[in-house]
Amino acid sequence: KPIKKEIARDALGLPQKDKILLFGSYGGNNSYNKGKDLLEESIKALHLESKDFHLAIFGETSNIKPFANLFPVHNFGHLHDDVSLRALYSSVDAVVVPSRQEAFCQVGSESQACGTPVVAFDSSGLTDVVDHKKTGYLAKSFDVEDLIAGIKWVLSNNNQDGLSKESASRAKLIFSSKNVAKQYKSIYENAIDFYMAKKL
Repeated sequence: KPIKKEIARDALGLPQKDKILLFGSYGGNNSYNKGKDLLEESIKALHLESKDFHLAIFGETSNIKPFANLFPVHNFGHLHDDVSLRALYSSVDAVVVPSRQEAFCQVGSESQACGTPVVAFDSSGLTDVVDHKKTGYLAKSFDVEDLIAGIKWVLSNNNQDGLSKESASRAKLIFSSKNVAKQYKSIYENAIDFYMAKKL
């Protein structure tokens, strides 16, 4: 669930007026599929164009070194509770997921549940999470220039409140436990009906 951005930023010691981009930095980011190289390329290119936003990172501290001299970096390390995650997701303006492949992308769905748009590639499980230009931006697959365009589009969007509300409402509609339970129930009922029909 979202937390009011001003409250979340105050709790986390983040600047109130600056644009903040978030990404999760895990050991898996050393994997080719996680696209850390694409993220680094994007951030370096953004550094040449603009220096008016901050980076927030959660996960492993060892992966922040490439960005430390480019933009102000706020490292939150590992977060182990839902309240901290809610506050961090709610405090930022966008979450970037540079993965080449994701089965689903929990970070994407969690951030949108907190009303934060996601910038990612139009690939694999992320296509189910992000609704292009409604709850974030889906860049052409593995196109760094388009990923940069997506980051800039979200951070400079004049309808930030609209993006935030649409992200939260869509996440609630699609990923709520009540809705997912209904889908499982339907699958089980269809399987039972199919089995019973075969048995007869």
